[in-house]
Amino acid sequence: MIIAEQKPLEEIRQMITPYQRILILGCGTCMTVCDAGGEREVSYLHNALRVAQARSGNG
Repeated sequence: MIIAEQKPLEEIRQMITPYQRILILGCGTCMTVCDAGGEREVSYLHNALRVAQARSGNG
């Protein structure tokens, strides 16, 4: 059995701080079933990062 869990948004933001461009990649199988990294979650993360960046004044 595979169990996946999304990282908190703030943790992801800290990890990507040094980069100007990133690739958000999801999986269409087990990560989708766990609601941790399927297409919907990739879209959510993309939007959440854009909003967070705009709010911090870096957008």
